[in-house]
Amino acid sequence: MQPSIIHSLVPPLVVLVPLAGGVLAGLFGGLGRRVRVGIVGVACVATTLLVLSLLPAILDGGHVHSGTLSLMPGVKLFLRADAMGTLFASTLCGLFLLSFAYATGHLRDDVRPGRYFTFFMLCQACMLGVAFAGNLLTLLVFYELFSLLVYPLVVHEQTPEAWRAGTKYIVYILIGGSLVLVGVVFTVFLAGDHPFTPGGFLHVGLDRGLALAAFWCLIAGFGVKAALMPLHGWVPDVHPAAPAPFSALLSGVMVAAGAFGILRVVFEVFGIGTARALGVMPWLSLIAAISVLVAAVLAVGERNIKRRLAWSTISQMAYVALAVSLLAEQVTVGALVHITHHAFLKGALFLGAGLLASKAGIRTVEQMDGAARRMPITMAAFAVAAFGMTGVPPLSGFVSKWLLGLGALQAGQSWVLAVLLGGALLSAIYLWPLLYAAYFHDGPPAEADGQSPKHGSRRERESPFGMLAALIMASALSVLLGLGAAVPGGPVSLARLAAAAFFSVE
Repeated sequence: MQPSIIHSLVPPLVVLVPLAGGVLAGLFGGLGRRVRVGIVGVACVATTLLVLSLLPAILDGGHVHSGTLSLMPGVKLFLRADAMGTLFASTLCGLFLLSFAYATGHLRDDVRPGRYFTFFMLCQACMLGVAFAGNLLTLLVFYELFSLLVYPLVVHEQTPEAWRAGTKYIVYILIGGSLVLVGVVFTVFLAGDHPFTPGGFLHVGLDRGLALAAFWCLIAGFGVKAALMPLHGWVPDVHPAAPAPFSALLSGVMVAAGAFGILRVVFEVFGIGTARALGVMPWLSLIAAISVLVAAVLAVGERNIKRRLAWSTISQMAYVALAVSLLAEQVTVGALVHITHHAFLKGALFLGAGLLASKAGIRTVEQMDGAARRMPITMAAFAVAAFGMTGVPPLSGFVSKWLLGLGALQAGQSWVLAVLLGGALLSAIYLWPLLYAAYFHDGPPAEADGQSPKHGSRRERESPFGMLAALIMASALSVLLGLGAAVPGGPVSLARLAAAAFFSVE
């Protein structure tokens, strides 16, 4: 059954509101910190409410379309909200809100907060354009814009480490963007400019060589952002160099934008039949499986906490590509849910790592000793996210990995279950020792006045309320999304709608 089409201004407004927020924050930031924070806060909340307003139509099986913008004959840009795009947009709006709350405290003494918040909002606008892109050309435009707008945030702190990471990032992203552009050119040459279509619009009868070139250019281009090995080299350097609230976004939703692009390409450009006929899926399975396990092994050996979490992101995002490569409905549901659940879990871990670094000077595994006694609330929230990431029930990480494993078995690919279990075991090996050291090892010796060297009094050791509240809420979401997995309108129901559309035309 074809979805009902609803024409609305909401999709373009979802992009325009944060865009306006970023511009206004830059123009009027000189009026004071409160004005800037107020502008950005209102824009973030308004954008989130606009995205949520789409849910009733989407859950009713509809698509929400905007008008088209013709750049030239045969070249059109337009926005469209469907189940998959709305799920991704809701996820990134939620994490942007949490990151904003954290950043208000993190940047309190920063000399460049206006620049940060301006690019922060511009990135949100372009990422929402990625979520609601209605065709490849629109996706390309917003994907390239947001990839470039990330750079000023990566180098925001202007340390030598940040400049080096920024250089590496821009080289990788320009290469990846060029590959996406070439893939789009091949696709348009083969089939013209079509909207994203469940079942795809590239068919087996087209030139096989060009179709293969288009597929691998698009997968490699989006794979750079998704950190698929061996295209992952920017991730371990960029995450530690970026400010903590932006590291949470990088790992939570910006890397996921690459995985989102891969989902669009496989299911709505090529389609299941053409992907199978080209024989490309086993190769994607192999690349993804290697990424899951090798990145997790490298995380175990990493001593810097943020670099360890960055390697974890590479491993976790590869789960999505692995699931996509199986071309089966239930495992695709798991992939879509995993994008959302991973976003809040990894966001919480990076926010927690940022608090540990800023308040207690903890940046390496060896410095975690006694952290729970010094910062008990921070470590409790960090622990919840760490357990969720390893798939401990009833947290959200368990739900997505359960769906992935069950879907793999239903697809007859039992070997994938071994990869998933291996990745989960390795995640416990690189995350749980942090918790053990924090809770069961002694920290720096306490002084007689209740202080410990370089850490201040007990009541001063936790971070300001806004920063701590953002971390607590991110961790709480892992509990709520786990316990409420069956709630209508949640990530699982949206993921089922999206996957059903992909496979109804198989």
